[in-house]
Amino acid sequence: MDRNEDSFTSKPMQQDLLHGLEHVEPDYLAGNAPDLDIRDKLRVFLKEALTLARKNYGLSRDRVVDRINLCLAEEDQITERQLNGWLAVSAEDRPFPLHILPAFIWATRGNLSPLEVVTESLGLHLMDHQEVIAARLGENIINKTRAAKEERELRNLLVNRR
Repeated sequence: MDRNEDSFTSKPMQQDLLHGLEHVEPDYLAGNAPDLDIRDKLRVFLKEALTLARKNYGLSRDRVVDRINLCLAEEDQITERQLNGWLAVSAEDRPFPLHILPAFIWATRGNLSPLEVVTESLGLHLMDHQEVIAARLGENIINKTRAAKEERELRNLLVNRR
């Protein structure tokens, strides 16, 4: 049998196929995976949120911790010492727990910059309520324009057929 002939039993063809597959890297091992280590950047923005909470609303770290704990179950309550530990530069082995992030954002009076660190690392962007409304309005305008264009084209087809 010829090596180039299609056959499922042809050993040389199978070896060539398997040889080619050896060099295909599975997607989960891809060398082009993005760097999603956000620990350092998140730490910076958490500290900034605390600074702004103090400056703009007079909220000290202990008051922010009190506000965080209002939002958490009893078993998830945190201490100021824990918060300080998570925010310390030397805390590489103790990253900020993301399940606390919503409470942290509420406690710092809605500072979304720490959440933006997470979303932007994935190429996503947050929109507030006004931006959502503006985006929906824009979509409606675009759809209306497309529908009007299609209506004109259909009318022209009808007129030109007569």
